[in-house]
Amino acid sequence: MDDKDGIIADFQAITGIDNAGEALMHLSNFNWDLLAAVQHVTPKHTQHLPSEGRSTELSAPAVTVADDFMNMIASTSKHRLITIEIEQNGRIIAILTLSDSSTIDDLKTLLYGKSSIPCCLQKFSGWPNNQHPSNKDTLSKLNLPDRFKLNLNTGDEDLNQELNGRANLRMFTLNITMEATTSSDYQVYKLSFSSDQTVAQVKEVVANLTKLPISNQQWLGWPHFVTPATTLEESHINYPVHDFKLKPSNSILKHTRRRYNTRLNQSVVDMETSDSPMPSSSTSSSSTSSSSSEEDPFEDAAESLSGIDDDDDDVDTMFMDTELPTRIRPLIAEDTEDELAGVIQFIDEFQNRYGDMRPQFFLGTLDQAIKIACFKPAKDKRLLAVYLHHDRSVLSNVFCTQLLCFESVVQYLNTNFLVWGWDMTHPSNRNRILQSAALSLGAMAEITLRAIDINRLPALVLFTRNRSNTEILSVINGDCNISELLSSLINAQEMFAMQQQVEIKEEGERNMREMIKVEQDEAYQQSLAIDRAKEETRRVQEMEEKAIRSQIESQERQVAAEKEAIRQRIVASLPAEPEPGDQVAKIRFRLPLGKFLERRFMASDNLQVLFDYLYINGFSQEEFKVISSWPRRDLTTLGVTQTMKELNLYPQETLTLEER
Repeated sequence: MDDKDGIIADFQAITGIDNAGEALMHLSNFNWDLLAAVQHVTPKHTQHLPSEGRSTELSAPAVTVADDFMNMIASTSKHRLITIEIEQNGRIIAILTLSDSSTIDDLKTLLYGKSSIPCCLQKFSGWPNNQHPSNKDTLSKLNLPDRFKLNLNTGDEDLNQELNGRANLRMFTLNITMEATTSSDYQVYKLSFSSDQTVAQVKEVVANLTKLPISNQQWLGWPHFVTPATTLEESHINYPVHDFKLKPSNSILKHTRRRYNTRLNQSVVDMETSDSPMPSSSTSSSSTSSSSSEEDPFEDAAESLSGIDDDDDDVDTMFMDTELPTRIRPLIAEDTEDELAGVIQFIDEFQNRYGDMRPQFFLGTLDQAIKIACFKPAKDKRLLAVYLHHDRSVLSNVFCTQLLCFESVVQYLNTNFLVWGWDMTHPSNRNRILQSAALSLGAMAEITLRAIDINRLPALVLFTRNRSNTEILSVINGDCNISELLSSLINAQEMFAMQQQVEIKEEGERNMREMIKVEQDEAYQQSLAIDRAKEETRRVQEMEEKAIRSQIESQERQVAAEKEAIRQRIVASLPAEPEPGDQVAKIRFRLPLGKFLERRFMASDNLQVLFDYLYINGFSQEEFKVISSWPRRDLTTLGVTQTMKELNLYPQETLTLEER
């Protein structure tokens, strides 16, 4: 379960639903799609602020963008509800009702909320039609009845069987560096996981070890394409050891945390009396103090909402449900005169709100960002992603916390895009960015930015430069989900890459034509210089070749002298050839060109004597293999201390010499 606590907190903050169990039910019915769940629960007339008034039609002409990048609002449809009775050790421990669009993972999550049994230990049996679904299968895929019973087994025997089944899996060692915080010191954890463990399971183990909830974990080191269900084997991290960095995340807005904390104690009381699938607190309903017990089910959620500055709020104002404009500092202050100062303030405030896991915004004006990204040689160009924020849009908090600051999105943006950000909340700042866009990008860009509805902000506007024109490649509005966002970014990058290859080719051809023209203008002068340079080069090359030949000849003479010295030493030490008789082996050597050598050796002579004889005849072990006929074997690979008799070369044998 990855960041579901944060999703619940955002859902409650947006919809005003205090009961966490009810919030969990709505989210599970929509497969944890936060935007779809919010749109389903919140009536349309409440999805904008009264002060925004009735939207008016713009007189400016519409801007057409590529059809491949048009974002569609996810539609929702009603699904069949299925009731599942969970039985363990002969008794019903939970009755769960969920949509048939839910997955087995969602079922395990709901059961975890009811029974506190970890998802990784939940083993179900008794599926209708003897099915064995995977965690990612949806209930609708299984053709299940409206109500049925499942058996739950969490015994040690099953766990041991699972561990035994993993005996042949690869083991990864993860070195996890936990950064120092105000409440903990710098620590390094060295953990081992089998290759079939998922990213979600790794994060769950780390959460239990560090007491840092999954929703508040910020990782550096995962590849951009991993998901919670990706196994370590599929993640392509380094084997057998991979390094990670981990630190707490500040990815949830302060006003969301305060609104959530005001309902914390009331939610504990509601959970004790409701039929919610969330776990109940062990504290009594009369306990309404701000400190919760160790079994408080909201402890992780409260911890994940970090970053509250107690120095700014006293005990009374800390629990006030104050509206956004008076509780949160804007990303850019109203009437900011200097664009660069506004960008600096935007980057600082964005990091304060959402933490270090964020895109690396460009520190400079929009005009400077365009020049850095677009006005370079074709091979050095990048896509420019302009992020437009608006605090009065209901989508802003969800988009920033769940999409823009998602680890895979951050890594992909930082790798492939130059990202520039601006806050359009205040009219003065909105006018400033529109003027800047008109001056730097042209009237069409201004019209496009002006036409974006506030209710569809925030937005990512992707710019590219095609030949001499700066164009809008895509507009990604805030009412998308994570898969749509990543798909739009990837498609934009692929289109840009194809366009970039064309520009690189055209730029190369243009440079070649210019070079030819220059060469033609200076042909006579350059020809003389080239002739002189060639003559000088030829003379130097001849001298170098002569020196190289001399050096090679000297080395060859030295090598020959060394070989001759070795040969003389071997000749002096080689035993004399024995006369025919008992304990004398007769060895015949078949040479590569069909000739033969023949010599007698004592049966007690070791293999080195044979090699020495071949060496003095010009057949060294480095250049030739010595092969016996039966059984066929390469004697040069055997130990030289073995005797002729031990090697079955006695009383006679024919050996073949083969060049290596």
